[in-house]
Amino acid sequence: MRPKTVFSLLGIGSASLVLVACGGEPASPQAAAIHVEASDTACDVASTTAAAGSIAFEIANKGNQVTEFYLYGKDGRVISEVENIGPGTSRSMTAQVTEPGTYTTACKPGMRGEGIRREFTVTAAGGAAAAPAIPQGVVSQYTVLEQEIKDAGGQTTVGPWRIGYIVEAAEPWYHDENGHQHFRPAAPGETHHIEIIPIEAATGRIVPDVPIHVDVLDAAGNVVEGKALNFYYAEFFHYASNFSIPRAGTYTLRAKLRPPTFLRHGEETEQPALSTGAEATFTGVELKTEG
Repeated sequence: MRPKTVFSLLGIGSASLVLVACGGEPASPQAAAIHVEASDTACDVASTTAAAGSIAFEIANKGNQVTEFYLYGKDGRVISEVENIGPGTSRSMTAQVTEPGTYTTACKPGMRGEGIRREFTVTAAGGAAAAPAIPQGVVSQYTVLEQEIKDAGGQTTVGPWRIGYIVEAAEPWYHDENGHQHFRPAAPGETHHIEIIPIEAATGRIVPDVPIHVDVLDAAGNVVEGKALNFYYAEFFHYASNFSIPRAGTYTLRAKLRPPTFLRHGEETEQPALSTGAEATFTGVELKTEG
């Protein structure tokens, strides 16, 4: 069941709330999904070739461990992924691949390590009109983002903003110390990695330079923990931090976005773009015990 969302707009004046579809073009016909049978020791992909475009996979976990499935690009970048596939369950994944070439599929039993890998060949789309020269990394960023919001979070639209959230297990990251990148593992007691993705609803672009604060509230409305979020480079750009949730249960996430700090082009008679912040409250969010 998708969590309910309650939202309000911050700043002077008001704005109507308009739901915006994720993308402006109609979907093209898609071939049947490629079946993947994953286990604790194998990753059997029914077909190891597909034409460029929208490639669908259906992953069935026949093992005893939670697993993940990935499609990697020629440079090792994640093209698309699906996480937290429990034993005895199936999940779907759709990858948007614009360039023919040799790719790699991988199952990760236990969600650890390099996984069980196999080459996957993408051929030219036969008879299709030439696609715009959109870099694969840009296509992948938004494909993975939408899949993770669907699988591990939710979203709402507030005025000019589309705000998504994703909840995962606490994660490590690199941070700067005197001009050098240092690895920071998840600290003891950190349980969840909470991500907020601010998107310009009219264009679908992830917005940089947005100060964001998230509070996690319990059933009584008390703030369990509140933090200002950092900006992260990953498969898609996002704002996040690790949180320490004392026990599994149902919580509320309250995200407050201030207006972005970047400068804006425009005419003197125009309203500057994204000049108001927003607040989004996601209720009924299940924060499970994460390993």
